[in-house]
Amino acid sequence: MRRALPILLALSLLPAQRVQAQWDTLTMAFRAITINDGLSQGMVTAILQDRHGFMWFATKDGLNRYDGYRFEVFRHDTKDSTSLSDNNVHLLFEDRAGRLWVGTDRGLDVFDRPAAAFRHALTDLTPGEDRTHQMVQDANGDLWLARIDGLRKLTLTGADTARNRVPAFTIQHLLDRSCWVTTDRGGTVWASELERRSYRLAPTHGGVDRMDTLRLKQSIGSTRRGRTLVDLTGLVTVEDTLRGRLYGLHKYGIVLLTSSSSSVEPLFTYPSALGDMRATMASLDAEGRLWICAFKGIFLFEPATNRLRRVLPMDPNFTQRAGVVQMNYRDRSGLLWIGTSGYGLLTHDPRTERFHTVAGMSCGPMTPVAQGRISISLNTHLLSAFDPATGAWPLALPFDTYMKRKALDVFSPAGRFPVQDGEGTWWLNYGGLMSYSEATDGFTPHPRDAADRAAFPLEESCSPILLDGDSLIWFGSEHGIGRFRRRDGRYAHWLFPPEVHTSGSGQVVQALQRATDGTFWIGTVSGLLHFDPRTQAWKRFASDPGDVHSLSSDAVFSICPDPDEGDGVLWIGTNGGGLNKLDTRTGTAVRYTTEQGLPNNVVYGVLSDGAGRLWMSTNKGIARFDRATGVFRNYTASDGLQGDEFNRYAYCKLPDGTLFFGGVNGFNRFKPEHLLEDSTADPIHITGIRLINKPVDFRAAGSPLKAPTYLSKAMTIPFSVNMVTFEFATMAFSAPQEHHYRYLLEGFDKDWIQSGTERSAVYTNLDPGRYTFRVQGVNRDGVWAATGASFSLTVLPPWWRTWWAWSLYILVVAGGIITYIRLRTHGLKRQRALLERTVAERTTELNRRKDEADAQRERAEHSERVKQQFLANMSHEIRTPMNAIVGMGNVLRRNAHLPAQQQYIDAITTSSESLLGIVNEILDLSKIESGKLELEKVRMEPHAVLQGVVEVLHYRAEEKGLKLACNVDPKVPSAVQGDPVRLNQVLMNLVGNAIKFSEHGSVRVALAVQEQLTDAVMLRFAVSDTGIGIAADRLAHVFEDFMQAESDHTRKYGGTGLGLAISKRLVEMQGGTIGVASELGQGSTFTFTVPYAHAHADASRPDNGQRATDNLPRGLHILLVEDNKLNVLVAEEELKYALPGCTVDVAENGRAALDMHAVDAYDLILMDVQMPVMDGYAATRAIRAMGGSKARIPIVAMTANVMQVEVQQCRDAGMDAFIPKPFKQEELVAAIGEAMGNNR
Repeated sequence: MRRALPILLALSLLPAQRVQAQWDTLTMAFRAITINDGLSQGMVTAILQDRHGFMWFATKDGLNRYDGYRFEVFRHDTKDSTSLSDNNVHLLFEDRAGRLWVGTDRGLDVFDRPAAAFRHALTDLTPGEDRTHQMVQDANGDLWLARIDGLRKLTLTGADTARNRVPAFTIQHLLDRSCWVTTDRGGTVWASELERRSYRLAPTHGGVDRMDTLRLKQSIGSTRRGRTLVDLTGLVTVEDTLRGRLYGLHKYGIVLLTSSSSSVEPLFTYPSALGDMRATMASLDAEGRLWICAFKGIFLFEPATNRLRRVLPMDPNFTQRAGVVQMNYRDRSGLLWIGTSGYGLLTHDPRTERFHTVAGMSCGPMTPVAQGRISISLNTHLLSAFDPATGAWPLALPFDTYMKRKALDVFSPAGRFPVQDGEGTWWLNYGGLMSYSEATDGFTPHPRDAADRAAFPLEESCSPILLDGDSLIWFGSEHGIGRFRRRDGRYAHWLFPPEVHTSGSGQVVQALQRATDGTFWIGTVSGLLHFDPRTQAWKRFASDPGDVHSLSSDAVFSICPDPDEGDGVLWIGTNGGGLNKLDTRTGTAVRYTTEQGLPNNVVYGVLSDGAGRLWMSTNKGIARFDRATGVFRNYTASDGLQGDEFNRYAYCKLPDGTLFFGGVNGFNRFKPEHLLEDSTADPIHITGIRLINKPVDFRAAGSPLKAPTYLSKAMTIPFSVNMVTFEFATMAFSAPQEHHYRYLLEGFDKDWIQSGTERSAVYTNLDPGRYTFRVQGVNRDGVWAATGASFSLTVLPPWWRTWWAWSLYILVVAGGIITYIRLRTHGLKRQRALLERTVAERTTELNRRKDEADAQRERAEHSERVKQQFLANMSHEIRTPMNAIVGMGNVLRRNAHLPAQQQYIDAITTSSESLLGIVNEILDLSKIESGKLELEKVRMEPHAVLQGVVEVLHYRAEEKGLKLACNVDPKVPSAVQGDPVRLNQVLMNLVGNAIKFSEHGSVRVALAVQEQLTDAVMLRFAVSDTGIGIAADRLAHVFEDFMQAESDHTRKYGGTGLGLAISKRLVEMQGGTIGVASELGQGSTFTFTVPYAHAHADASRPDNGQRATDNLPRGLHILLVEDNKLNVLVAEEELKYALPGCTVDVAENGRAALDMHAVDAYDLILMDVQMPVMDGYAATRAIRAMGGSKARIPIVAMTANVMQVEVQQCRDAGMDAFIPKPFKQEELVAAIGEAMGNNR
């Protein structure tokens, strides 16, 4: 039955099934508030918004105050004389002095706000007979009470005008039957007796009030005894101060009243079918319409058109509630409150009427047609057209009636996309075309011949139709687009290019748009297509995952030309890719998704308005996009939409600028220029305070508050209260769950804290001092309150920091000082000598200690210098011969002819690389300990680094019969910011150790995401082996310097014991951790995690792999400055091999190099650093001082000292590049390329 309700409601809106109503109806959105939300009882008899913004509701079981989130209920308590006089409340009224009057079954109360208590008046009558159900205040300040026992006037006397107390008054009885009373802005009082007369009163303060009986200028209903007075029984008045009108509502109709006359002019007579429609309450909205609550429901009267309509809730579950209403009230924001008899409250936000809603059906394709109508496809109808001017459906062809016709035997209900041509003929696509004439109510198929059907099959699916004048009709299919020429009934077709993939469902074409130049834009599930019928050329715009400037999705749902640039820029709605701005001239797209403010990434329809803004329907409401600012404004069902979910194809724009969007519950139509933003901010109150999670009750003994929170401005708490919570609420009630807040505690917070919809702020451990808490709210159009609410908070210091404690401290200290001075005066001379001696001794001791400390510091600094010099010398002395060994090995490898020679050469290379690795490890450890090792932060690819390590070491693993496997989690980002060199070093150590200590089995390397951080990602590396394992008592020491699991392992496997120590320090320098899990004889698993920042889009990327020598000129003339003959031999061989055609001259020292450079023209100088006669530094500085082109020659430093100090000295001397000894051929070429590139 629930599923049938929308269909039944849809059918009721269509003329083909219209049930003749006795009055017009209007469907609107309402929100219900019931006892489930905290309301004390469901029968609401009175509603009021007080001057503070709170809403008050009178019920038969207590009085309710509402802040938009929470109800506070006041009830009668027999043990409390200041409680409500009775639980059955009928009246709420706030006078001009701010007194809140409450009428109950037992009399009249005044609410004392600061005390949250009730003061009683008029309580001397029998319960029930003392009921006051209406109260007004005239221009003199006197109060008029409409009661069960008649009309009473309270004349306020005396000087007691306290807002929260019962003032002194005298009472005057004017009428003796149950009545109603109202007043207008001019001071006239209007009264009406039950089933009797209505009166106009001219009140006086303390005098006699003139009372005139109202008389109609003409009879509008049945009379009794020939008089017309009975026609005005039960008069309810409503004043339109903006338009200067005073309306009177009686059981037969509506009249106009005049303050200066007792003559009444009839305005509107209710339809006779309504019978006696006695109004209980009425209110006026901003448009001057009357909202009437009557015993027969809710009615809306429009004085401008004299039109009366019954208002029905959009939600059918509220229909019964809307039929038992008894009063309404409009608050200061314009929100309409309706009190029901037993069902609580209904609220209606007039802002939701901006989106005119027709509810009850799921809508399909929409198209503007003739006579200002719009074609809307419904699941229940073959054809249906809506008239926006009348709100009627002038065309409605139900399926169950028309599908029985023979002409429709081949018609598919799924194949509808109706359009109407200039002659009024309707056209539908069903796997062919069919036309319909409203004049004859007949259908005409337009079949295709067999050859055309075979060449261009058309599936029975929903594809758009486009009229091209009155002669051509274009339509889409799964395989392409077709054209029908009405003149001769012939079809033509064009197949899609082969890259367009068909879905099998026929629904390939999603949008069909004709450009101004006669070409077509076609949105498909395989991208956006451009088709030129004249050249039959296709162009496709598709999504490329590797190109952020391509379309974000291939599924194109809608196409909208730019309001300024036309077809040069298209706005594309996609399925899952959000909104795209496509420049059709360059093919580049800009993407807008939920990250930029779009409510949902499924964009069904895109339309533009007269101001150049874009409107789009999604799965989470409608969005408005400002192209100039790039800002989205989103609207949801709470703003009056048919729902949050909209449908494909269901959108169109009328010539007058009205936009239509259809969804699963109906459709909305609106003019964007009518959606004005509200620039007024809503008031906000601090509604509660909690101390250590306990609410502060101002009535409790010792409470820091003396009045309710919203009336309090300050509070003082002791230092021991270490947790304070402020609760707040905006006095706007249309959609409180969507209100956003921000707050600031001056003296603690540096800036505003955006709390979203959270309406509380918690502070803990505040230091003693004075603070000011401020909170602001934002209205639904994004306007923040300029002032908001504020509250002063003072945190007292602990007793030992109070003023009297400090006074006591001062007295005690002062007394002690005085006593001390007196006691010490007589011994000053004796103490002076002792003091001088002591000072001298201590001075001597301090000087001695200072000298020792200076000596120790000098020894430590000397030791460090010696250590650094030793490392530098060791590096130089070892690397110098190593350069010759490694270089000669490379030369021999290139020239080896016998397998035995290759084996010996490999042995030499392996040994030299091992020795070089030991030297590098010692140097790295020294750099780390001295803090001179710096980490890079460049773009790197973690999986590439890992793969490189595996590629380097897999030969070593294969030699031992081990399986080396690598596993990378797909979630690992392709690129991050970090130091690839140090990551490679750690992985080489760990994987190399795993291979070294494993004799069989496998070594596995894994890379995964440990944790996703806000601006970084924590990567987890794991290296597992099936090797010898580590004993439990040695696990804690494996990362120490020069430490191995067992001493005999050094002899068996080799190594220095520095690899793991260096790895641990490198991981920790990058902010990570490293650990090991192992079992002796079962293998080990080393794991480390490192946080890496996300790679920037513009970060540098690896080069394309071009060889470095490709960019170097041929035939270089090179000067080699080197004193070691073996190194000369190595360098010459490497240069001639790497740089064919080059010539090399050799200088034995810097002085010789200067002489040769002055005579010959060289392209490049390779400069050793440590040489006799003149070292490389002095020679380089001398060359740079020559001037002219001689000074600009590229110079590459060649040194065995790789300490950072040495590298910097080379740079300072003027060298362009640096290469350490021993070097590899590719390193030499890269250094030459760098040097020559820097001197171009």
